[in-house]
Amino acid sequence: MAREQAGLSLEKAAECIGISGASFSRMENGLSKVSTDRLEMLASLYQVSASALIEGSIITMPSTVDLDRMRAVVEAVQRGVYKLRVRPSSEKMGIAVAEVYRMEIERIVNDPKAEFDPTRYNSLIEAMFRK
Repeated sequence: MAREQAGLSLEKAAECIGISGASFSRMENGLSKVSTDRLEMLASLYQVSASALIEGSIITMPSTVDLDRMRAVVEAVQRGVYKLRVRPSSEKMGIAVAEVYRMEIERIVNDPKAEFDPTRYNSLIEAMFRK
């Protein structure tokens, strides 16, 4: 459920959009209609698209932290490539960035406060691009 993924209690979400907990519960359970304005407020509150709420396909928007970490991954892969003095295809670069980012996401799921440490991935990057 989007509200739970956003880490909000029913009461807190209701307060944020200016309705009672009981009204919010009825709305959330499909017992009352949701206005377009409230739908937009919920989407913003949950950091998802309004269409995702309607379709039930909740995909959260990337946060600034996610984007900063992605940038750091791209830079780490680029530094590794420059250090090896290779000229990989854009496809190979994309695969490397995706793999390092996937591993980094797994790491921060287990330790949300973990800082990005590019040295963790040096051997992987080297193995992927070594001639």
